[in-house]
Amino acid sequence: MKKVVLLFRLTVYLPVGIVNRMEHETSTRHTILVKALDLFSLKGYESASVQEICDQSGITKPTLYHHFGSKRGVLDAIIGEYGGAMFSIIERESSYNHDLVMNLKALTRSLIGFALSNQSFYRLYITLSAAAPETQGYAAYQSLRTGIDGCIESMFRKAAEDHGNMRGREKAYSETFQGVVRTWTMLVLNKETQLTDDTLHAIVHYYMHGIFS
Repeated sequence: MKKVVLLFRLTVYLPVGIVNRMEHETSTRHTILVKALDLFSLKGYESASVQEICDQSGITKPTLYHHFGSKRGVLDAIIGEYGGAMFSIIERESSYNHDLVMNLKALTRSLIGFALSNQSFYRLYITLSAAAPETQGYAAYQSLRTGIDGCIESMFRKAAEDHGNMRGREKAYSETFQGVVRTWTMLVLNKETQLTDDTLHAIVHYYMHGIFS
């Protein structure tokens, strides 16, 4: 006897009022995130107030607390959304392919491209990376930092299998590389230079010269 499996598609119709309310809530949440991100980027997380976020978003404090619970909740959501996207790029481009120069070029190009498309977040990211350890901003940033460090250190650790003189230095290489990329990214964002193939080559060439010297 032949076994027959029947698949059914279940369609659920929601009242128009519920759909509209859901869309409004999503739109409100997005607006709060965008306005808060702009404020945090401009003034710093610690300096921006809940009232300023509400004023910029055209909402009341209860609405903000409904969506995020607190100002820290807003920051966590921003890092989760934008930081998550940046982490995905780093995770992909740092997957070692036995050509470290190509990995570093891909990482640098993609990170600067991300920063150009998400300037407010990248500036906030830089600010949080320099925050004092006792601040909420520093605490919120740590999980993203740990993830990024892990990806890049893993890349250098695997590269050391091909280049023996690199062994045991993955943390130093990671921190130095990230510092170089941050510096050049800010130069590009501030329109002090442009990301060209020649610029990209120079960034990675100078960095690699330091590794292998």
